Amino acid sequence: MRLINVETSRLEEFPDDRTPPYAILSHTWGSDFEELTFRDVDKGEMDKPGVGSVKFRGCCEQARNEGLKYIWIDTCCINKIDLVELSEAINSMFRWYRRASVCYAYLSDVPSDQDPREDGSKFRISRWFRRGWTLQELLAPKRLIFYSSEWRRLGTKVKLCTVIEGITGIPHLFLRGIDDLQSASVAQRMSWAAQRETKRKEDLAYCLLGIFGITMPMIYGEGGDRAFFRLQEQIMRSTRDHSILAWGLGGESTGHSAPSQARGFLAAAPSDFANSRNIVPRNQSAAYLDSLDISGGSLRASLSLFTASAETIGLLNCGPEGDTQRVVGIPLIKVTSGGSDEYIRPRGCRSVLRPIAESNTSRKSIYVKNDNGPDTQVSDQQGWVYSDDDFTDLHLKLVDVVPQSSWDEERAVIMSTTESEGNAAHPTVVRLRHDEDGSQDFILILEFQQQGTRVEAHHCVAICSRDTSLQELAGKVQHVTQKASGKRSASNGLLNLQLTLEPIAGRPIFTIRPEAMFHPPDVTIDATVELRKGATTDNDNATTNNDNDATNNDNATTNNDNDATNNDNATTNNDNATINNDNATWRLQQTLGGHSLSVYSVAFSHDSKLLALGSWKTVRLWDTATGRLEQTLGGHGKYVWSVAFSHDSKLLASGSKTTVQLWDMATGRLKQTLEGHYNYVSSVAFSHDSELLASGSVDSIVRLWDTATGCIKQTLNCNDYVSSVAFSHDSKLLASGSRDKTVRLWDMATGRQQQTLKGHNDSVLSVDFSHDSKLLASGSRDGTVRLWDKVINA
Repeated sequence: MRLINVETSRLEEFPDDRTPPYAILSHTWGSDFEELTFRDVDKGEMDKPGVGSVKFRGCCEQARNEGLKYIWIDTCCINKIDLVELSEAINSMFRWYRRASVCYAYLSDVPSDQDPREDGSKFRISRWFRRGWTLQELLAPKRLIFYSSEWRRLGTKVKLCTVIEGITGIPHLFLRGIDDLQSASVAQRMSWAAQRETKRKEDLAYCLLGIFGITMPMIYGEGGDRAFFRLQEQIMRSTRDHSILAWGLGGESTGHSAPSQARGFLAAAPSDFANSRNIVPRNQSAAYLDSLDISGGSLRASLSLFTASAETIGLLNCGPEGDTQRVVGIPLIKVTSGGSDEYIRPRGCRSVLRPIAESNTSRKSIYVKNDNGPDTQVSDQQGWVYSDDDFTDLHLKLVDVVPQSSWDEERAVIMSTTESEGNAAHPTVVRLRHDEDGSQDFILILEFQQQGTRVEAHHCVAICSRDTSLQELAGKVQHVTQKASGKRSASNGLLNLQLTLEPIAGRPIFTIRPEAMFHPPDVTIDATVELRKGATTDNDNATTNNDNDATNNDNATTNNDNDATNNDNATTNNDNATINNDNATWRLQQTLGGHSLSVYSVAFSHDSKLLALGSWKTVRLWDTATGRLEQTLGGHGKYVWSVAFSHDSKLLASGSKTTVQLWDMATGRLKQTLEGHYNYVSSVAFSHDSELLASGSVDSIVRLWDTATGCIKQTLNCNDYVSSVAFSHDSKLLASGSRDKTVRLWDMATGRQQQTLKGHNDSVLSVDFSHDSKLLASGSRDGTVRLWDKVINA
């Protein structure tokens, strides 16, 4: 276990059985760029601006005041890059909080003038009480003290237990530590987490491990549902408490009016237990202590079955605390294709409370299947999957799909539908909404088309007014598709959005990948305008009147001819390309494939032996002599926007989501991950002595890195998105091009801005120096390249 020495502010490591007394911090995380990290503390860089350093200093001071020499802070003491260490830490977290001498709960959103006992106090609505991880941090410590944002003491857990019980619903005997947590039913403990949230969906399951006294491996990327399923399976292996099945309470049974799709016997999230906080086990005699066995995707349990009006209810051995006359019943449907003892739990039907007398009927050993086969057998179906997190990262939400029947919102799946007559695929229309009020929506049109013996997935992107009916748009989708054909991107003025389809190997299913672009596309189709134009869209003049449906280009039709999806004639046209006066002809030597999505950056090593291509999450290295793929470099956050070789060809830099990866070309291994940017890294460039690396980002900052140590040498602040960076060949100057239409020149000796070059009428996309460092070229969205030279003042 790593601890921080409060006197030296350095990390020290101790064997688990010889850990000295320590204080532990409980808090809610702020922005990533404000929080102190393991790397920061390890390097002694604790003066980062923001709330992270406030927490660090305050925690150290409180511990010193109590005579404690060490503290533990999750953001600082866990190396989250090491997934093995992270998994071990999460499984140990409850024990570490329980073992601490004292826990300081720092409430960053509660001012010092607040009295927690007063109605309307900000203490009562603090974010700390809504986060998933802070639940175990509330329950585990034997001594817990709350502090305000200014580190003023607000009170202890014991002194404020009545207030906290009202906020959380956790009985005060558990808060005081008088009753052991394991004496609470599974349903009760789950209900305490029902209103809590975590940044990563899987963490809503992982944060409950200690509360249930179990361990399991972390698999980030498995999804919140799957993580919570695994948690419940582990709990069932260690308990006979039927209340783990008592989720979905909320009223009388709805019968079978809801869709009879399989839900399975496992809850999807703690929120399913919101109304189960008073459910406790019933008869604990040996005759009723039946295990809950999971095998082959089915649950075996011994239940009393009550049948009335064609409805079957499985009666559990649990019920409301203080009400011995009722038990919880779960709805069941017999599987027609299965044996006489096989059932499913239908989706949409709630658990109910039934009279205890009904449970006196003979008990039967049954199997409850986790899924109703046809509901999950999508291997032969065509469709698309998506991640809500991907959309959330861009401030988007998927709000509607037409036809509605194709959308399984719970599983984040959209299945391709067919026309009512025949088997022709019907286009599916998806609506994405930005969280900025009044903004235009994005429209994604999805379709599978038969091309001979192959089925191809097609899609296009447009925008529309929030008032435009998606049903109306879907009714005229062919007209919109004709206009938007080939458009993979659009801009609503707030977001420049590109949507791509990533194939899943061996399946006719694609992952929808949204990505923000630095600049708007040349053409954005407005579906609302297209609908208004109605019959005029068939006129010969329609293509000349696209001013209203394209956001930034009067020549939409002309530009469409150059769309990236219509490159069939590219090779033919290249055959006629000649080089000035020597009659040399360029011809296609090789096509380098393997990337599933767009390639955003290419770079030759300076010995010309390797070519690097940056795409979705990877950089591929190709041997230029043989055309063979030499290596795939993974581990990037999302798209790799920029790649560059050092001038000695020993290093490769790749810029991705918020980091720069530095690769050793001798070994092909990751040398360092350079962290510090807050947004996409758009451009990377090495100085010509290979000692410095510049990275430009959408966060409007250029950072200069020492390639030997990975340390930040300088931070250059620009006023807007940085699109491109380039060193002069004498390494004395750095140029940066920005969205604010300017080029900035930086003196590398002083790190100061030397000059701002103005003249472009739109964003500057690219900059480069001549080899004698006397000329600078800048390319812009305004359609011009400007050459700048150095004027010596007399």
